Amino acid sequence: MAGTLGALALIGSLLVATPAQALNDTGTGGVFVPSTGRILDTKVGTGGFSTPMEAGKYRTIKVTGLAGLPDDGSVGAVSLNATVGASTGAGTLFGRPNTDTGRTTMLIYSGVSGQYSSNTGTVAVGADGTIQVMTETASRLILDVQGYYTVNTDGTAAGGFVPVAKRIVDTRSGLGAPKAAVAPGKSIDVQITGANGIPAGASAVVVNLIAINGTDADGYLTPYATGGTKPANALHYAPSESTSIQAQVPLSADGKITIANGSTTANVLVDLQGYFTAAGKGGAVFTPAYGRAYDSRATGNTALAENETRSIQIAGTAGVPVMGSGVTAVVLTLIVAHGGSNGYADAWADGTTKPNTSAINFQTSEIQTNTITVPLGANGKISLRNAAKATNYVVDVQGWYINPVAPKISCPKAYAAGTWTNVLPSSDITCTVSMPATGDGSGTLAADVNGHDTVEQDMSATGASTLAFVVHPAPGWYDISATSSYSGGIGGETHYAFGLNNGEPSGLVKAVQTANPEGFEDLANDSTTRAGVAASTPTSSTTEDSAVISTAPSEGVTLSAPAQSTTDPETGSVSTVPASTVALSLPFAAQATAGFVESAGVVSYDNGNRSSTVAVLKSDSSVQVNTVMADATAPTRYAYPLAVPQGATVAQQSDGSVAVTDANGYPLGGIAAAWAKDAAGLDVPTHYELDGSLLTQVITPDAATTFPVVADPYLGINVIDKVKWVSRDKRGKTLYVYPTVWGRSMAGLKYADKAGWAEVVKKAPSANTTNMWWQYKCHAQVAYWKPSWNLDSFLRRSSYEAYTSHLCN
Repeated sequence: MAGTLGALALIGSLLVATPAQALNDTGTGGVFVPSTGRILDTKVGTGGFSTPMEAGKYRTIKVTGLAGLPDDGSVGAVSLNATVGASTGAGTLFGRPNTDTGRTTMLIYSGVSGQYSSNTGTVAVGADGTIQVMTETASRLILDVQGYYTVNTDGTAAGGFVPVAKRIVDTRSGLGAPKAAVAPGKSIDVQITGANGIPAGASAVVVNLIAINGTDADGYLTPYATGGTKPANALHYAPSESTSIQAQVPLSADGKITIANGSTTANVLVDLQGYFTAAGKGGAVFTPAYGRAYDSRATGNTALAENETRSIQIAGTAGVPVMGSGVTAVVLTLIVAHGGSNGYADAWADGTTKPNTSAINFQTSEIQTNTITVPLGANGKISLRNAAKATNYVVDVQGWYINPVAPKISCPKAYAAGTWTNVLPSSDITCTVSMPATGDGSGTLAADVNGHDTVEQDMSATGASTLAFVVHPAPGWYDISATSSYSGGIGGETHYAFGLNNGEPSGLVKAVQTANPEGFEDLANDSTTRAGVAASTPTSSTTEDSAVISTAPSEGVTLSAPAQSTTDPETGSVSTVPASTVALSLPFAAQATAGFVESAGVVSYDNGNRSSTVAVLKSDSSVQVNTVMADATAPTRYAYPLAVPQGATVAQQSDGSVAVTDANGYPLGGIAAAWAKDAAGLDVPTHYELDGSLLTQVITPDAATTFPVVADPYLGINVIDKVKWVSRDKRGKTLYVYPTVWGRSMAGLKYADKAGWAEVVKKAPSANTTNMWWQYKCHAQVAYWKPSWNLDSFLRRSSYEAYTSHLCN
């Protein structure tokens, strides 16, 4: 609400006229998750304190683990309704995450006896799950949770923010509710979704509640999801005036909120400021911040005249991200520094039509505060209109919402995205990654090709950023990934892929390239041949594993790996993954032709029954064994006899993949889950059947299937391609771990955990610590899609679960 301060002097340091100060973000961008509950009441002992706040002294308040907020490191900021009363004088409530971070203005409160002041504030949460709060005078303080923001954009509930400005309820006219003031103990239900530009399924809404109180007693409003339990939250409004109070309210399943009134009779107005999407439905993410963006009393500024509308630059000033970064809206503490008369103010996106809403209401000589959420105009400004005699305003920032911007990738015209080119260039192909201005010189722009050879640079602090990199001219499929990271860790990722052939491929290879272009990533272009061997891992390969594709279908594919050992950093136990050889015979071996080398690393076999086999050798010594069904007369069952070491076990996993383990349960190799696609790119039903060591892929096309159909077992052993230490943070070094194509496809299984970690430690022995192991395990299980699995040597978290909640770092 509006904290009300009659004709009092300006308060403390907050309202001293100062130039705009630097704005600092205090956490990473995240999505909103609604939650309710009281975490502090200094009168009754809630939150561990049963005495009033001491003037000018911070108290540390536990936030996580309470009121529905998780205690696993996933909370980045908390949205609170703060109420101050029983104070010894007027003052300001401040909040911050810790002693090392600047404070944010939560509300200004009055020292009027018996009067309470409320306002919404968003405060970043410290690493220990606490916040710190301080009042300038001795006071009773109540903190009620409205929800929280995750530390990143992978939240599991609720979603990003979408600004909407519209008045939807006015009980004076009957808009959106019965035409009658709301009596004490009564409530109104308000339909939010399905109208007002808000889609069904939205999770929560941001509203400005305006209580028009004609009585000489104060009161309070409590908004909550219709049909839910009424929370203890009390948004206090003042006597004999209009009071504005922002609230973030969860929605019921049918998209409604209930607004309950207590203590006295008042008319209620509801102005929409925006909504939060459902999980996974996009919308802007929030970054908490602190600082002053504007003060009309600062040198060179003037009070806003009666009915004056002033454009105020927000984006690109005082540290707020510039336009082009994706910033869409800001959360502001709007402060009226002595109203020139009874009146109100409007705030909206500059350059757009003014909505029929208000941001704050006030009376003559009062100081009022309200939290508002305002979209930015295309120029990065807000419009602020003063509907009163000349009045000064102060604007402090609590944070901002950004739609993360992904970089753009451009390559020469001859290499269009999603296409194959049959003329191999004679020199490197230069592609470019570009990113619009974000204003964040500490942001990073990175690119890699097939997860290798990452190129990274800092973004420009003043303009657009570009990054050039090359694709070497060799046959295969090239998946270029570009990522941006800025403004507290948000960003986006873009992919651009194309293929290179050294001449026109056969119709058989074309079919496989069309259905499974990714199968030609990291093609073993330098594979060798010899008598009886159509392709094999070259002796120059950096991998210790080896693969042989025989010309004889009965011998098929053989993979071999040396023994490797590692010490578990948690238990100290030594694990040895033994040397192994796993062989896969090809289907219809008795009648199939000998292997034909289509090109380096690509071998085909004609099964003589309208089906063929195309084996593709990768540089990591894994092999994709593609089946091509020419038409509906081709067989639908393809048997692959497996030869494994004595005592080994072949077992199908819950995800459909097949793992080969030794007698002690250590991984020796495996086969990725079955898949099949037709010529139209549609999935064709398929699965594996396992009978001992005989693996059969069953493919079931139907009348709608377009031939040819391509399917494959994908056989591999090696999980990690390479590792390298880099310096990207002043706190210490980071180990970049690059999984093989095979390793990434098997992520989430014990195979990737144990075998992969053994390979990492063998390549980087100093990485064998508990925190590095937890980060590796998290990437292999949860974030396997990342181009590289980056392990920060300087991180110290309490558990594996703490890393998973932080997306592994």
